[in-house]
Amino acid sequence: MKICIFRIMDEKRIEEIVRKVFQKAKEGHASHSRFALSNHISGQSDLSSKTLERAYDRYIDKKKKHGPPNAESIDLLCRYLMYEDYKDYVEKNPIKGIGREWRLVVIMGVAFGAILATILTLRNQVFPSYDDSSSNIENKDGFIKKNIDKQLIDKNCMTWSDSLYVRISCDTGPFSKYGTDVKPLNQMELKNMRKVEVDAAYPFFSEDGKPLIWYYRNKDSEHEFFTAPGLHPVNGETLRKITPYIIQTYVPIHSKKENSFIKQ
Repeated sequence: MKICIFRIMDEKRIEEIVRKVFQKAKEGHASHSRFALSNHISGQSDLSSKTLERAYDRYIDKKKKHGPPNAESIDLLCRYLMYEDYKDYVEKNPIKGIGREWRLVVIMGVAFGAILATILTLRNQVFPSYDDSSSNIENKDGFIKKNIDKQLIDKNCMTWSDSLYVRISCDTGPFSKYGTDVKPLNQMELKNMRKVEVDAAYPFFSEDGKPLIWYYRNKDSEHEFFTAPGLHPVNGETLRKITPYIIQTYVPIHSKKENSFIKQ
């Protein structure tokens, strides 16, 4: 805040100096054009006419296409006005009412701080923050409590984990710890896609004859079975719907679980 005020004061000071410089030049030169005055001042100082023209544009014509003069140029402008430098000019031309201005700055600073504190308070009330583990939120009647897992909110991607998709953070990287791709979350695949072990007793078709299982034959000529159509979760190959031929030829009569076999 103070830095901003100082910059405004410096700009006002420089404008004041530039106006005094050109006013002095007008008193000693017949032509009052920008070009003529700049050349007149340049001939009586170490300032270039281009520097003076740019200062005229910025502070008298109010054209902000040029930046303020550098410190050396400002000192030279002050010398043209018969001061040693900018510091000497400031010391001999104090700003009137500076105490009042600073009181205004303090008041504005306090008011700004109060407004900022109010905004932050309202934001925290409307958008409460959660810690890194979980937060308990109780409704106004105090009857319902919910445990919100912040990490779950961040998990907008998924990855294949052995036999199903699991949610994962998109910041994990291109690959998960399972060695599989991290891909955008698809609720249908997350909910329905499973890799399953089947046997002849498995319900491969719905009552109206629609397939409930899709398969893929891998490089070892083994068949993998899935509960949804689409692409293979690992290699991206298209899955095929189950057929009676595949069931009769490649599906075992019993599952690999010991309790699925008839004991003799």
